[in-house]
Amino acid sequence: MIRSPWTILARTALAAVLALGTATALRAETAVLRDGRSLEVTGYRMSDARIVLRLSTGGEVSMPASDVLEIRRQPREESPAPPVSPPQVPAPQSADSAPAGPASNTAAATGETLLPIGGVFDPGALHEMAGKIARRHGVDEALVHAVIQVESRYDPFAVSPRGAMGLMQLMPRTAERFEVTNAFDPVQNVDGGVRYLKELLARYSGQVRLALAAYNAGEEAVERHGGIPPYRETIDYVKRVLSARR
Repeated sequence: MIRSPWTILARTALAAVLALGTATALRAETAVLRDGRSLEVTGYRMSDARIVLRLSTGGEVSMPASDVLEIRRQPREESPAPPVSPPQVPAPQSADSAPAGPASNTAAATGETLLPIGGVFDPGALHEMAGKIARRHGVDEALVHAVIQVESRYDPFAVSPRGAMGLMQLMPRTAERFEVTNAFDPVQNVDGGVRYLKELLARYSGQVRLALAAYNAGEEAVERHGGIPPYRETIDYVKRVLSARR
């Protein structure tokens, strides 16, 4: 008899959740499993190579992290969106400098998988994936890694009080602008964030400090102040990213 890999910590709760199949309550977080099933959860924590899911009906269940493909999370709708900069008219681009489109988990040019199954819980796999996307778009890898470290500490399910989401903490409007349909998909999130960062670097003629300030505070704030805005949060953000980049 093959022993189940799941350690059941709340058998009654788990049975109730599994009975729901793939049904998802409004704004519930959903853990998508390798075997096709899904669980409604309120959170998770890592324990070595295992993940412990907190079930929405109560109790917890532990399983190998590789058995969970992703955790789908919706941002809190109650958080008001911050003021959005007016749309900017991009500078004309040549065919060679035009940014690549949104990414899937497979790089079209090489057929290379950007993130392996279960890699969403593997910091090393996430780091490697971010490097591949940075190289694809011609953006400094060290800068991309530094932004992710400061923004989310490589937590693909991070959500800020203002509603920024995922590894590169994309705001909903930014995600929409760069065609990121699921900000908690690490590949989509980093691809959108890197393309945004590349656009900012081009706008500010490669001046990394201004690009980072705009990433944090918005382009309008940088334009209004003629440089890095005098916001303590933004000043500290630029310093932290540049320090992490070294």
